[in-house]
Amino acid sequence: MDTLAGLRQRLDEINPLSDEQWSRFAAIVEPVEYPKNAFLIQAGQVERYIYYLNEGMVRLSLTENGKDISIDFVFSNNFASAYSSFLTGQPTAFSIQALTTVRAFRFSRVGLLQLYDESHPAERIGRIIAEQAFLRKTSREVLFLTSTAKQRYVQLIEQNPTLVQTISVRHLASYLGIEPESLSRIRRDI
Repeated sequence: MDTLAGLRQRLDEINPLSDEQWSRFAAIVEPVEYPKNAFLIQAGQVERYIYYLNEGMVRLSLTENGKDISIDFVFSNNFASAYSSFLTGQPTAFSIQALTTVRAFRFSRVGLLQLYDESHPAERIGRIIAEQAFLRKTSREVLFLTSTAKQRYVQLIEQNPTLVQTISVRHLASYLGIEPESLSRIRRDI
């Protein structure tokens, strides 16, 4: 398992931490590793962790009427969680699955909430991460409501070329809200 250096750098980008404040974060993280295709959490379970992906990528998905739908992808140096379940203690509607081997650090709900009570900088970091996730989700919703599948694909290429290059056509198409055949046509047209 890699060192915590990447996590510290990511947290310092959000809000610089003193060595003592960093030590509080480091004390509550647990290194974990998941092989390709393993689930960090499955639909119906209650999320008890927030993950920092040190290495690898995951897919957030749900099943609707027997159809597998990709709702998001998270790459190295970012956080992943079934966050609404984490907050409410209710079962999650979606799963998080490793698309590659994933090496991560996870924060438990109990440890993180205790840290928030003890440390204003930790609480601020948690708030900013939640705000960033909210803004990303809102932007995606607006994009879905105001653009065509082709426009969504072009924007995806511009914003995240790694996603387009590394994700299967099936997962990418469901993320864009279209069938794989439609994505193939869009790719030919571009």
